[in-house]
Amino acid sequence: MTQKEIALLTELTPIVQRQLPKGLFLCVDGGAPNTMTIGWGSLGVFWGKPVFTVPVRPQRFTYPLISKARSFIVGVPEDGALVDQRMKAGTWSGRDGDKFQRLGFETVKGRVVDAPAIKACKWQIECVVKSAVDLTESATAPDVVSAMYPARDFHTLFMGEVVACYETER
Repeated sequence: MTQKEIALLTELTPIVQRQLPKGLFLCVDGGAPNTMTIGWGSLGVFWGKPVFTVPVRPQRFTYPLISKARSFIVGVPEDGALVDQRMKAGTWSGRDGDKFQRLGFETVKGRVVDAPAIKACKWQIECVVKSAVDLTESATAPDVVSAMYPARDFHTLFMGEVVACYETER
């Protein structure tokens, strides 16, 4: 990443933390371009590099796509923007057709990774998966299991090194 991208990522970190509970867009390809809303995740440092960690459940349509592609883009909309699309992207399945088209999104190719970026999002964070870690019941606190995983449908954490960060050209 360039110094300019590192500076933007630093500036974006509190925005991502504020926006994440409201939903960000996780975009992947893996043979079938798809987006889903993420409300959990983490932007931090691991292995001395900036890393965006996104949790995806194995039963989600996105799971085999991100597993195959080993890359993703996180689209960060401006605060208060794309609220309806975030809700729909989180409830519709990519198994039922092209969600980008259904949501009315124009996409552009990622600059570094082979994934679509949503043009309507103000910022893009491109990542290459460096590790995928399966959460398990035995390694998770019982209160978290009972509150978040009553069906024992644990996430896999995809840890992606940030390889590009930029404001979307519109």
